[in-house]
Amino acid sequence: MKKLNHITKKDCLQYLKTVEDNSIDLVITDPPYFIGFDGGEGWDSQWKNDREYLKWCSLWTKELVRVLKPNRMMIVWGTLKTDTFLKYKLMLSLYSQLVAQNEIIWSYNWGGRSKSNFARKHEYAWCYSKGDKFLFNSDDIRVERKVKKNLRTGKDYTNGTIPTCVWQFNNHTTSKDHCGWHPTTKNLEILTRMVQAYSNENDTILDIFMGSGSTAIACKLTNRNYIGCELNTNYIKKSRERINQYATLSTVTQFLK
Repeated sequence: MKKLNHITKKDCLQYLKTVEDNSIDLVITDPPYFIGFDGGEGWDSQWKNDREYLKWCSLWTKELVRVLKPNRMMIVWGTLKTDTFLKYKLMLSLYSQLVAQNEIIWSYNWGGRSKSNFARKHEYAWCYSKGDKFLFNSDDIRVERKVKKNLRTGKDYTNGTIPTCVWQFNNHTTSKDHCGWHPTTKNLEILTRMVQAYSNENDTILDIFMGSGSTAIACKLTNRNYIGCELNTNYIKKSRERINQYATLSTVTQFLK
């Protein structure tokens, strides 16, 4: 097993070659979308066309399937802003070990918007289990019910409800987890919910595009281990600093206060 709770500076394909078969409890990763949104860094615009990009995606996806344990979940962030990621999603059906599960839709209401069309304010997290069955800790992610009583029996609900697959969280400059130096940071409350739902304490979560370190922070907040890689030296430096900022918080409850 790779060194736990460490971000390695390495290309994702090189890094994955060093990870053992069936050794990862959960995959959460946010690859480049090939839409040119990278703050001028170039990592989201390095392919000549869709075919080249999707071929690259197929290489790391095959490796993720290999290293993921049976009956566990692989979550890949994506977008349908262009057809490219729809092609990627269709490509996932070629992996016989993977079974499509409910996607998670991150909805948010912040940032600039067009005056000539509806604002696009959501992203997808494609969820695929390795096998028909998968770990799901329903009691760990329940939320308060809007309807407090059972309309049939009249009795109060006491244990909350499981969220739908559409989650609305903002991630702007006034939020707890704002990260102005990385252009595609994901919301920490969303990531912690994913980690709690699809893994157990002390499990190992893999992210091969660590970026701002949000997956690692979600693991720290929920008593999980993380491993992964990132090529951008500046991102690694800043993400390690960001992870250390959360070192004194031992639980999700502390983070949400």
